Amino acid sequence: MRRFHNWSRTQASAEVAWESPRSEAEVADVLSRARRQGKRVRPVGSGHSWSAIAVPEAIALDLSNLAAPLEIDAARRTIRVQAGIQLKTLTATLDRVGLAMPILGSVSEQTIAGATSTGTHGSSLAYGNLASLIEELVIVTPAGERHVLRRGQGDFDAACVGLGALGIVTELVLRVSTAFALVGEVQTRPILEIARDLASIGASTDFVKVWWLPGSEGAQIFRYHRTPLPPADVRLERWLDTHVTNRVLFPAALAVSARLPQLTRRINRAVAQSYLERPAVPMRSDLAFNVAMPPIHRETEYAFDLADAPAALTAIAESIERERLAVNFPVEVRFVREDAAWMSPAYGRPTVQIGGYMSDSVDLPRFFQRFEEISQSLAGRPHWGKEMKVDAAYVRQVFPRRDDFVALARRWDPDGTLRNAFLDRVLGQE
Repeated sequence: MRRFHNWSRTQASAEVAWESPRSEAEVADVLSRARRQGKRVRPVGSGHSWSAIAVPEAIALDLSNLAAPLEIDAARRTIRVQAGIQLKTLTATLDRVGLAMPILGSVSEQTIAGATSTGTHGSSLAYGNLASLIEELVIVTPAGERHVLRRGQGDFDAACVGLGALGIVTELVLRVSTAFALVGEVQTRPILEIARDLASIGASTDFVKVWWLPGSEGAQIFRYHRTPLPPADVRLERWLDTHVTNRVLFPAALAVSARLPQLTRRINRAVAQSYLERPAVPMRSDLAFNVAMPPIHRETEYAFDLADAPAALTAIAESIERERLAVNFPVEVRFVREDAAWMSPAYGRPTVQIGGYMSDSVDLPRFFQRFEEISQSLAGRPHWGKEMKVDAAYVRQVFPRRDDFVALARRWDPDGTLRNAFLDRVLGQE
């Protein structure tokens, strides 16, 4: 028995039993026993969600023993993996055979099942979220069924972003690409100009994102272009970012801004000029997509229709400036191509994901409150892995296939074995 806590230590469980199955049959046995005993099970992944989606109430299911690459088909450009493999292991495996993930998010510590089940994404209107790369997945349900779901068939679109509510994912087949390198460029523009021009910025290249440190002279637009140049060796730079910048310098700056919030904007200006505007070099694609692990902080994030995103970003920026909020982490803007996964924030529409991030400080509660008020006023869809204050009524309002998803979950998990308080709140308990 031990407690679960997430990476940022903002979510924790009471002491629960831990199960670490070594086969799909053992996964099925854990679920069967839990169902008979009336106990709830949650897959915990790497704990890299800020929401309470992974918090177990009785049994934590750890898939770290099911974390192997199983088969690479170079001709079809696919890879079959077990669900517990971490993205950093997956990308290293692909790189050794000249392949790569077409798109990635910012961190590589997540498991592939956790990342896809929560709608984790990179930043591109040319590519969808990580779940959009799934060609096939295997799910074991508490009802004792094993579902092999293939793209375009049956309940595939329901299961790709399954929130851990339908069953336990044990295997996935992912679509991959030939290995490629990216070189970045940084452009600084006023945040309100960027908000106005979001659609054209998102379409300006395959991979583009925006970071804004409130109080700095402008926001940074990061564009990444494919390049035939060989990737540079950035191991030393990445080590310095991880072990010096993000473990020593950045935490020290955050500590100062927490104690003296009136200095936050001055610190943000210095960080933007000295760190965010550094010259770029050609990098292996996964290293360009990923960032060094940041200091402990909190995140909320909502997804907007591309047409509504300018109003959302404008309102968020104006709220921060009007109330002089001391926001000590970047506001991040990313783009995601529309998809067909029922519970994906990008379902059915080109999407702009806006994230509000912050380390503990006096203005954090007010910033997150304003952020969510604005986001919900524009029908933003919450990122399942980030902090949110939404209920089942709001989820039904903004996710068109919510009722279908809940009905499927009721069939595959009739006793609610895979539920927890978070899923009860956001999906309802009917």
